Amino acid sequence: MLNVLFQRYKSNRQKYSLFYEKELFEYRHKPLNLLQVGVESSIPVWNKFLDRSNIYCIDKFDKREPNKYYYLNEKRIYWSRCNIDDQKSINDIMKNVWNKPRFDIIIDNVNNFALPRYEYLRKYCIGKYYVEDGDDIRIMK
Repeated sequence: MLNVLFQRYKSNRQKYSLFYEKELFEYRHKPLNLLQVGVESSIPVWNKFLDRSNIYCIDKFDKREPNKYYYLNEKRIYWSRCNIDDQKSINDIMKNVWNKPRFDIIIDNVNNFALPRYEYLRKYCIGKYYVEDGDDIRIMK
């Protein structure tokens, strides 16, 4: 099922579909908070697949403006412009915009992953922190 959604939305995460299907299938109908670092077409995939979850995303929006992503206006999707490599910017969003959320799942990738950012974000993670690295996914927490 997840593979079909990744194809439908033309997500770059399609190669991870089997992994995420196994990891997240039991949570499909449970209320969770998921944070994705970087806006990508997997956002609507998570919104459909995890049908009771809140989907959060942070991004610099240095390539495209938020209004170019139609799905950012969907119910249960929350986004914010944020310098994803700056602790002060991340803490400001978490505290002042989203009121100190706790994330069951954080999804990041090595393309925009920096170890300091993991240190900044892990305090908001109460579940698993996934880092996509080429063909592999590391579970950091």
